Amino acid sequence: MNSKKHMVVTIAREFGSGGHEIGQIIAKDLGLDFYDGEIIKEAASRSGYHEDYVRENEEKAPSFASSMFSPVDTFQSLPSDKIQIEEHKFIKELGEKGGCVIVGRGADYILNDIQHVSVFLFAPINDRLERVKQQASTYMIDENKAHSDAAILKSIKTMDKQRRKYYEFYTDFRWGARDTYDLLINTSRTGIDGAAKIIETYILECKDKNLLSD
Repeated sequence: MNSKKHMVVTIAREFGSGGHEIGQIIAKDLGLDFYDGEIIKEAASRSGYHEDYVRENEEKAPSFASSMFSPVDTFQSLPSDKIQIEEHKFIKELGEKGGCVIVGRGADYILNDIQHVSVFLFAPINDRLERVKQQASTYMIDENKAHSDAAILKSIKTMDKQRRKYYEFYTDFRWGARDTYDLLINTSRTGIDGAAKIIETYILECKDKNLLSD
């Protein structure tokens, strides 16, 4: 497939559904840049906080009732809120530049005024448990918890709750709802490669040719 420099794909995901891996496949196949952990690194650079601190405090609703998506120049933030602001700015820049796949962080909403394909990935929790167990280091699961199904299940539920709260606090949409995204895919049914193929096929078959403009 040829590189499409203006194409943007956003991937929201339940924890353990394979969003990172699927995003990497799509980016490679379509010749796009890929952003997931890279967003953490950029936010750390811009905010001056350590990457570990950014990782622990991103994709969380703020500690007080304010909207990150209001003009950020006037927004007075706590350290954790500043991280969200820097990620928001960076994602907006990526969307305006185009040619990328962005995982998580409310990117579909941040880029609601920019043409893009939005995807939500989900899977039954027991299947996600098995994936996280097999790829514990990838999912940043502590070694002491990697062999405990109960501990991993708790991590999955905590992350899903955190992501839902984050997304629904900042946006006008419901996290994981069918009317929020272009595609909702059960990765247990499709597998990782199958999900990537479905997304790529949708992009190439989409009637809106602006998605494929060079």
